Amino acid sequence: MAGGNTSIELSVHNDKPEPQPFVDALLDDYSDEELLHYIRQSPRLVTTVKQAVLILSPGLLAKAVGGTCYDDPMDEICAMQRARALGINVPAFRRLVPADDCGTHYLVMERVIGDTLEKRWRNLGLWGTLRAAWKLRGYLRLLRTVTAQTTGGLHSGRTRCPWLDDQRGPVRNASPVAFVGYLNWWLVDCRPQYCTPHPELVLKLAKEHILVHQDLAPRNMILDPRGTLWLVDWGISGFYPEYMEFFWDRRHIVVTLDVVVEGTHMGGMDTREAFGAVSVRTQRFRLDKTPFSGEL
Repeated sequence: MAGGNTSIELSVHNDKPEPQPFVDALLDDYSDEELLHYIRQSPRLVTTVKQAVLILSPGLLAKAVGGTCYDDPMDEICAMQRARALGINVPAFRRLVPADDCGTHYLVMERVIGDTLEKRWRNLGLWGTLRAAWKLRGYLRLLRTVTAQTTGGLHSGRTRCPWLDDQRGPVRNASPVAFVGYLNWWLVDCRPQYCTPHPELVLKLAKEHILVHQDLAPRNMILDPRGTLWLVDWGISGFYPEYMEFFWDRRHIVVTLDVVVEGTHMGGMDTREAFGAVSVRTQRFRLDKTPFSGEL
């Protein structure tokens, strides 16, 4: 063409939309797929250890729950909501998002800004320590007001306890009689040719069960900037005998232990020894059935 070269500008159009930031106010409007996309791109929460919890936004967390046929995310949600209704400081549940076909979900909840008691313990000082202990004692009293004639998760009725490794019992929503019978069976009647019976450790019947957190370790207690105590991680909570609240690791709780548990029933060393024996046996013998088993 006369007059020299003519440059032709080609306009390249990118039809892929720009990624939009997550908006808290739209939480209920996002589809499960959209929300999963945001969750999986979120950073992991770090306290004293890396948690299976993701920081969805400055005000929201997403916790991975479930993943086996024995898990029911609604157990944790129901326990959180029941505890909040009592006046216990518990993060507010916001949404449950299915993550795969294996039963894994993400539990989206309010984020509590603060440090775990595990992190703050050494620097709390006397009054801060006593204040946290007194508040915890009050929470335990409130939990004891929620009673039931059943055992296990508030929604599923399944028994979940870090001290028990048996997946064949007891039945869902077992009565207090059935639950203590199940524990005592492991102590006295299970595989007598291999296990020494322990009739001296037989557990007494609880007339009723109470709402138990079951993992009141310092890592599951948060102090916010105002010094308010929050309880988190209700994944294995449910209706159990009162003494099952006091099997958590007490190595980090020294000065305030007597204050916290005053007036409560810890069950004594015999109870801890009994559960220790049951724990060893449920791990050693994976039975297909026990006299207290049922459809799980």
